[in-house]
Amino acid sequence: MSKIARRNFIGRTLKMGALLPVIGSPVKLFSSDAESAGYPATETPDRILLTITENPAVSITVNWRTTQTSEVNSVEYTIADAHPEFVSGAKTVNAVSKKFSFENIQFINHRVTLNDLQPDTLYAYRVGYGENRSEWFQFRTAKANLEKARLSFIYLGDAQIGIKPLWSRVIRKAYATQPDAQLVIHAGDLVNRANKDEEWGDWFAAGNYIHASTPALMTPGNHEYTHDDGKPHLSVYWNEQFSLPANGPDDELLRGSCYYTDLQGVRFISLNTQMIEEAPSDDCIQRQVTWLHSVLKQNRRQWTCVVMHHPMYSTKKGRDNKKSREHLKPIFDQYGVDIVLQGHDHAYARGMSKISLTNGGPNATSHTVYVVSVSGSKMYETEPMDWADIIINHTQVYQTININDDTLQFKAYLATGEIADAFDLVKRKGKPNQLINKK
Repeated sequence: MSKIARRNFIGRTLKMGALLPVIGSPVKLFSSDAESAGYPATETPDRILLTITENPAVSITVNWRTTQTSEVNSVEYTIADAHPEFVSGAKTVNAVSKKFSFENIQFINHRVTLNDLQPDTLYAYRVGYGENRSEWFQFRTAKANLEKARLSFIYLGDAQIGIKPLWSRVIRKAYATQPDAQLVIHAGDLVNRANKDEEWGDWFAAGNYIHASTPALMTPGNHEYTHDDGKPHLSVYWNEQFSLPANGPDDELLRGSCYYTDLQGVRFISLNTQMIEEAPSDDCIQRQVTWLHSVLKQNRRQWTCVVMHHPMYSTKKGRDNKKSREHLKPIFDQYGVDIVLQGHDHAYARGMSKISLTNGGPNATSHTVYVVSVSGSKMYETEPMDWADIIINHTQVYQTININDDTLQFKAYLATGEIADAFDLVKRKGKPNQLINKK
């Protein structure tokens, strides 16, 4: 079988959620409910995850779960030290705990936001109660009051299918490539079925200690929504297991999905494009749009990065997200958003120079780089698109982004570690950003 024919066969197989043929024996990408052993909660904490806060220099949120218990769970934390005696000086903060029950799944979600941290400091922590505690993890707080932006982070597109068997290698390779990353961005469709506990279990298992060591920033995709009554409903798991900044629009439908944070000279903005493409009302769209105007208008950070799921420009005709583009692109152009990180199309693509600038005249081109990416194993066919400078299909990829003052270095890697695409984005005083292709 030719390489192209084999890739096409794999792509069709992944779309059907069937078996991926490999030498020796098949590997299941996900199991049926009847076959899945699931991830039952125990007294030992699991699904431990750090999430970003509004002020990452002095705070962080720790999330985890246990089986249902009357015992008080807590976080023990202290400044990390190479001498193991450091544990004796740990502080203890009791968790906010909430019972979770859905269908036949029951456990308790716990969370603690640590608010008294020192900037640019390595901390160690563990969670749990009594003898039922996790290992000690380490994380570093962000630097504060930088005059010039300086930041390294990881960006991952849709995990969605084949999460534990195939996505695990991608997030782990990304972490190995950028171990000092101060943030991991997930651009939606973390899972395939919004309310399937075993898929969330796969997602946590695949990331493992990475989730517990590097803060995450996630935005929901369409697969984080159900439509049982014909209306879109965010996964019952989302806001129960992810504690994200509460600085978004005053709309319950956007809670935990529309927010921003400032990190070492960069403003990150999470947008909920599902609540634009399938918004139950024009008011819901307008609240997000009005909020976005406000967040960008008062932004004084050197760089601006938007994270959203549905691409402004897609990788194949017929997958056009007109509502998102009509409502959002003029705002991005108005305020000079630097880069937009997206998912949804299950391919890799990026563009800037071929995209027109809103109200910019016939020859004015975009000042914003738009990137689409996929880290999981579900692949879609692509075709040449007028907006794109590069498109790569049937390939699992991850991205690292390093910002140093006026230069943003972007690298897209294959799951096997080779560079697939790279560019620099350079800020120029009084002029649009300059994009320099590096590969």
